[in-house]
Formats: sequence, C-alpha cells, structure tokens
Amino acid sequence: MMMGPEEDLPTLLKRSDHLGVLRYVRAHKIRDPELVVEHGTLLLGTDLSKCKGSFLYSKLEENERLGALEQICIAALDIHESELAAKALDEIMACVGNGSRRFRRLLGLCLESSNDLSGAAEIYNDLLRENPSNMFCLKRKYCILRTLHKDEEAREALNDYLEKNGSDVGAWAEMAKFCAEVGDCTGAAFCYEEIVLACPLDSDVHCTLAEWYVTIGGKENLKLARKHMAQSLELNPNNLRAMYGLLNAANAYIQEVETKKSKKDDSNDVDVAKELIKYASEKLSKVYKGTGKTSVTVQNVLKQMTLQTEA
Repeated sequence: MMMGPEEDLPTLLKRSDHLGVLRYVRAHKIRDPELVVEHGTLLLGTDLSKCKGSFLYSKLEENERLGALEQICIAALDIHESELAAKALDEIMACVGNGSRRFRRLLGLCLESSNDLSGAAEIYNDLLRENPSNMFCLKRKYCILRTLHKDEEAREALNDYLEKNGSDVGAWAEMAKFCAEVGDCTGAAFCYEEIVLACPLDSDVHCTLAEWYVTIGGKENLKLARKHMAQSLELNPNNLRAMYGLLNAANAYIQEVETKKSKKDDSNDVDVAKELIKYASEKLSKVYKGTGKTSVTVQNVLKQMTLQTEA
C-alpha cells in the first residue's frame, strides 16, 4: 500500500514507495532534484514516452500523474537533464494540451533552461495578460530581466511582484540588494523592516537592519540601530557581529548627540547608550578572555569605548 506525506521519508525510501516519496517531497517542499528524478523514473519508467503502458501509471489518477511528471520536469531542469525534462513536458502536453497554463508555465522554465530568455519572457507575459496576479510569472519575469542586466526594468518588475505578494522574504532581500547597489540606504532599511516583520526571531536580520540604520545616521536612526542590535544579541548571545555592532551604534549615538550639542536634552538616551557600550564591551571581553586572540585593535576599541562611557 502506497502512503503519502504522513509517513517519514526514510520509511518510504526503505519500502521503495516511489509515489510516496514524490508525495512527501511535494508536501514538505523539499528541494532534492536527484531524489525526485530517481524515484520519478522508477515510478513511471526511464522512457516517459512509454510510461502510459506501465501498470503503475495506469493505476494513478490524472492529478497524481501530472504532479509526478511536473516534479520530474522541474527536477530534471535543476540537474540539467534537459532531455528528461523535455520528455516530461511532452507527456504533460499530451494530458492537458499546449494551451493550458500548467504546460505553458513549465515550457517557460524549459526555455529559460535552454537560454531562450526572450521566448520564456513572451510566455510569461502572455500568462500575465490572462492573470496579472500570477505570482510565478511575475517572479520569473523579474529573474529574466535581472539575468539580462536590465536593472531598471527588473526593479520595476520586482516592485510589482512585492505589491502583490508582500510576504515573500526572499523578494524583499533581493530588493534590498537593489537598493544597496544604487546607494539607497533608506530603501534597503525599509526592505529589512519588512523582513523583520516576517522573521522576528532571526538574529542576523535584526543585525542587518541595525547596520542600515547606522549607515543612514541621525539620532533617531541610531536609537533604532542600537535597539535592533540589542535584540539581535538577545536572540543570539554569541553573535560577535552584533556585539561589535552594538558598540558601534551606541558610540555613534553619543558622538551624534555631542556634535549636535544637545547632550542635555538627550541625557537619558546618552545614559542608555553608555550602558549598552558597557554591556557589549563586557560580552566581548568574555569572548576573548583566556583565548590569547584579543588583538591590539580590539583592545583599543574597547578602551576607546570605555573612555566614551566615562565622559
């Protein structure tokens, strides 16, 4: 009896339940193209053009057959098995016709794989005319424009995608890269604010957002920077990058206040910054204590920060 994603993968592999393996991979969104190709071809046969005659194929419902063929097609593209991908695509076309969205979406991927980017873009644009909110096509359109180094068009495409799917963390990170490339620090910070909302327990994300706030500068941004650096350190007490970042953000805040000659008005925040400097300095000292790895630079940084807190 073939089971699905309710069983663990090792059990399915041990039992040679090829359909169960494909179901499990699909349900758990596992990216393992070699595994999919291996069990997909064992399920349907290595010659997909003859798979209709197999006993297992005849026992599968149409949706299950199409799901398996689609998995094989995408996995084959991942490992550059273009011939296998083409065979899977042919079988899908035989089942659903060349006008179906499912077939055209996969055809676009196959064209991308063969470096026919203009052909793939034409297919995606056609699909977007039918459904402007097609997330898959919006994303692929962006990827093609990025590959062609059409940066302005790519940024517009990515922005269009994010307007319709603002929960895609990877897309926000990609937009942050765009902003960084053109020196738009405020834009990059905004992107990471969105990422923090989606990943509030990710220490590195808080740290990166804080670094953008420091880069932008100004009292309010530096206060936000030290807040997120402290949060990063709380989430991961061993985050060395956050320790140095907290030192830098708190120290930068003190220097900003002194430059603006508003130390009296910001005395409470200055006191907080000094406490954070002491906290980060103590953590750094513990990290390097007894290791013999404390460089002269680190010692000088800690000494300078200590003098700042005593000022």
